[in-house]
Amino acid sequence: MGSGKRRFVPSPAIVLAMVALIVAMAGSAVALKGTNSVKSNDIKNGAVKTSKIAKDAVTGAKVANGAITAPDLDVFRDSFAADLVSTTSGPPADLGGPSVTVTVPEGGLVNIYARVEAAATGGGGDGAAQVHLYEPTVLADTPQVMTAATNNPVAGRYTSPGTNGVASMVRGGMLTLSPPAGTYTFSLRYSQAGGATASFQNRRLWVGVVN
Repeated sequence: MGSGKRRFVPSPAIVLAMVALIVAMAGSAVALKGTNSVKSNDIKNGAVKTSKIAKDAVTGAKVANGAITAPDLDVFRDSFAADLVSTTSGPPADLGGPSVTVTVPEGGLVNIYARVEAAATGGGGDGAAQVHLYEPTVLADTPQVMTAATNNPVAGRYTSPGTNGVASMVRGGMLTLSPPAGTYTFSLRYSQAGGATASFQNRRLWVGVVN
């Protein structure tokens, strides 16, 4: 017999013990698929908080096209009604909007801008077509924001702070409100003065939230 050393061959029990030890040390770690990438299904919902994102880490180039839409941003939303509507009502009447719904955070401001083509026919010298702003919670009194005198051609009217609207787009401006936090639906309503018939068309309402 030779004097060479015998090779050590681990028993099956030792092999199983070593495998169990490796698995225990590895814990629940799972390798992510891909190279230098993290997929949405690799992250638990709600696991990434704002405080965990480094400043300037997310830039425009990192955002997929279409991933952010207007409702995700504090931008203006608008609604448009092109049809011609008329009223002989003295109290403000609902003639189908337009209307816009926004959610205002604590301390937020609401900016409102509207444009309407209006005309008043008939009635006395004080006849007019009038546009009002309505919101059932904060503007239940439906204040008048635009007016067009009787027997004048149909013309665009624009909201402007401190006035009943203006005829010049350049002089138009936004009306600003500071309501409590909540969700609000703003809409336009319409009336006549002096016994006129008031007509309105191409009605547009913009509402934006500023934080």
